[in-house]
Amino acid sequence: MPLIPKKTIRAIRKTGNHYLAAVKGNQPKLYRFVETQFRPEATYEQVNKGHGRLEKRKVSICEIPEGSLPEWPGAATIIRVESERKYRLKLEKETRYYISDLPETAESFATRIRGYWKVENCVHYVRDVT
Repeated sequence: MPLIPKKTIRAIRKTGNHYLAAVKGNQPKLYRFVETQFRPEATYEQVNKGHGRLEKRKVSICEIPEGSLPEWPGAATIIRVESERKYRLKLEKETRYYISDLPETAESFATRIRGYWKVENCVHYVRDVT
């Protein structure tokens, strides 16, 4: 999920829509804030098996105090996704953060994020095959 520029977020909000944006290292101030302020308030876990892999995802959410991210309009929730993927003898762990103006459940965010990657993977598969 790409990081959405702040200018785009303002345009999204102006039209009455919502955003869910990845927080990456190219926004160091935001990344530090998200990482240090995160205190899990609710958690949802998923386990998937397939293609010889075992994948575990733990999605946790944390409310953002109003006004603490003025440059990110309406930011209401920090989402942390901790994933663990086992394939043969290899174990990969990854932690990703997102911010959103939606006040949803951890399960709802897990579904949204997973849905995005499903679409993304299908698009890349079609490109790779053709």
